[in-house]
Amino acid sequence: MMRNIVFLKAEIVSMAPLFIGDDDGNVLIDDETNMAYLPATSIAGSFKAYLKSIDEDYKMLFGTQDEKNSIMSSVYVKDAFAKINEFDRRDGVRIDNESGSNVGGCKIERLYLGQGLKFDLGFEIHGEEDNIEDLKNMIYKCLNALDEGIIRLGGHKSNGLGIFKIISAKEIKFNLNDKEDLFKYLKKDHSGMVDVKETIDNVPVDDRYVKFVMKGEFTTPLLIKAPKTFNPKDVDDRSIKSGDEYLIPGSSFKGVLRSRVEKIAKYFGSVDEASEIFGSINGKDKENILSRVFVRESIIDNRKFEEKVYYNRIKIDKFTGGVRHSGLVNDMPVQGKTQFDVIYRKKNDEKFDDYAIGILALALRDLGTENLTLGGGNNIGRGRFKASTMTIS
Repeated sequence: MMRNIVFLKAEIVSMAPLFIGDDDGNVLIDDETNMAYLPATSIAGSFKAYLKSIDEDYKMLFGTQDEKNSIMSSVYVKDAFAKINEFDRRDGVRIDNESGSNVGGCKIERLYLGQGLKFDLGFEIHGEEDNIEDLKNMIYKCLNALDEGIIRLGGHKSNGLGIFKIISAKEIKFNLNDKEDLFKYLKKDHSGMVDVKETIDNVPVDDRYVKFVMKGEFTTPLLIKAPKTFNPKDVDDRSIKSGDEYLIPGSSFKGVLRSRVEKIAKYFGSVDEASEIFGSINGKDKENILSRVFVRESIIDNRKFEEKVYYNRIKIDKFTGGVRHSGLVNDMPVQGKTQFDVIYRKKNDEKFDDYAIGILALALRDLGTENLTLGGGNNIGRGRFKASTMTIS
């Protein structure tokens, strides 16, 4: 008979845009409250996948439905809601892996929920006296991984979306054999909750993940185009912002990183291994491969650089390579310090993992030594980054 229930509440805040889509591919918003909606299924699915990847007994926590042995779930996860601060619209293009240029007619427009969303996650864990701590510790590991950016929620996770930090975490334990505890549980009286944030922070991160952090600054201006505005006096193109901060979208950074890894892999004759690092969609007959590389969006600190408009640049016809008449444009790029964060999820194959870590380090080195550019205008010297440090942990 179940004797113990632990109710755990964690307040989290989004550190990047969030995308959870409905059946039509639109941002999921609760119709009744007009708030951002984070389904319990999304939370539970992400936690379960993480526990499985680190060889934890996830079936003991989330249960299973096997023909021979079905196990009931020991945790109940609540839906979470947050007040929407702003929407974030991004434009993108699809890149051809062979030529490195954009594919014609493949412009991508997406709408995300802006960062700063505050959700209250709720977990109700049921167990016996001898296993309740083990069940609770598995949730601790998941929350720590969420705080470290290893677990991400929603869509486009590997491109830097769905990253959260934990603001606070509290819990209360009910012993159902105790009449007073039983009444408190039935009345949903959660007074006397204990702070467990420090305990979660001290949970060791599993060594199946490798982190790359490279810090430095742009030595030439960077232009990653923001969506067009309706202001007729605005410049033709300006670098993308989130709120008041210039940034490098994770999709842009990851696309450049993947392109360089595949270029290096062609030299070494290991294209298949490189494709497995970044994942692929193989159609109906073959199994799809999930990406093992996760990036973050990079904030650019441009406080020491004055914003400058470049006037009267000419527009080039892509077909002829010549000047397009009456096509003068002006733009406003950005320049400053930033850092790039990459997480690699190991395959647990020592030879493959050593290869993956090595080739990612080579690609990042090319970026950090100004031999690989980001954004548009690389033919006029833009988007060059010089690293000061790179750490691998």
